[in-house]
Amino acid sequence: MNNYLAKLWEISQKPERTIIGLMSGTSLDGLDLCLCKVSGLGSNSKVEVIKFTTEEYSANLRNRIRAIQSKEQIPARELTVLHTELAGIYVSSILKALNEWDIDPEQIDLIASHGQTIYHAPSQSEDEEHATLQIVDGDHIAQKSGIITISDFRQKHTAAGGEGAPLAGIFDEVLFRDQEKHRLLLNLGGIANFTWLPSIKSGESILTSDTGPANTLINEAMQKYFDKPFDEGGKVAASGQVHSELVRYVLLEPYFRKAFPKTTGQEDFRLEFIENLMEGHGIELPKEDLIASLTAVTSQSISRAVDEIIGDVKFECFVSGGGIHNKTLLKDLKKRNLKAEFKDFEELGISADAKEAAMMAFFANELVAGEGFAIPGVTEEKIHLGKISLPG
Repeated sequence: MNNYLAKLWEISQKPERTIIGLMSGTSLDGLDLCLCKVSGLGSNSKVEVIKFTTEEYSANLRNRIRAIQSKEQIPARELTVLHTELAGIYVSSILKALNEWDIDPEQIDLIASHGQTIYHAPSQSEDEEHATLQIVDGDHIAQKSGIITISDFRQKHTAAGGEGAPLAGIFDEVLFRDQEKHRLLLNLGGIANFTWLPSIKSGESILTSDTGPANTLINEAMQKYFDKPFDEGGKVAASGQVHSELVRYVLLEPYFRKAFPKTTGQEDFRLEFIENLMEGHGIELPKEDLIASLTAVTSQSISRAVDEIIGDVKFECFVSGGGIHNKTLLKDLKKRNLKAEFKDFEELGISADAKEAAMMAFFANELVAGEGFAIPGVTEEKIHLGKISLPG
């Protein structure tokens, strides 16, 4: 027997697994590394975050990824090279973090790598397959690190008939659903998504969906007009004026009229789309006003979704993702969602920044040791998310 298959079997039988979850979102802030202790299986899973750090991408790497991300035509060689090259960057980041944490790599059971989303393509008709592509080669991570690696979590979701995103509903229900309280878990990455968790007592079903852009349009505009990767603290948005007509035109786009649940990506929301819309309606704006308006698009599209899904019910709201650091965005969300009691994600036992990387560790644990999960609206049969790469 392959020695690593034997090791995988041993890992699957352990009462607790030590897993490094890796996440890099469409905002391209960097690589999140979350060291987790994961115990239990299925609905009895427990995830404890031991360490967390973010390794920021260099400006050059960020630009290289951005050049092939969500584009209709890209250089095939660059896509292929980055698929392999990013694996080496990931492993270097892992070894650096473990050294700083004074942890021997041999203590790590699994690496759980989400990869870098390059293109997200939900089907446009019943005859078309859902598709999504995340690069970063799991085999290279495993070979370079010597650690069994789980990757490609979204592919089984699409293979089973799902859209590949968002994946958070299963994780959120297992770890964060409350017996008495209604909760909304809102993630502000490049794209905004939420999990609505009505109380267990209510007997209502959960719902997970994207709502539209979160940081993607803001970041792209900041890069182009301010030569900065993002609007730090929402300061630029706070200095501008919202152009209400532009916001209204954006929110009239067909995506916002689709029924929930739904998914989207940067392919639908690029700065070029906004600029074409402005040109078509004769809108010229100071660059600060553009950032303020794009921030308003995010807050208003989320708030409309919340109103449609939740209505008049009071609920707790926990926000995660890079958007939590945008004070202007959060202020507007709170103003527009008066029925929500906004709470610190830390109260749920996991930091807002670490949540998505910890989620990868959760799915890796289930793939290796559990029975998998049924995916509401996709399949009643239990499936496992992820693919296994062995070092040897």
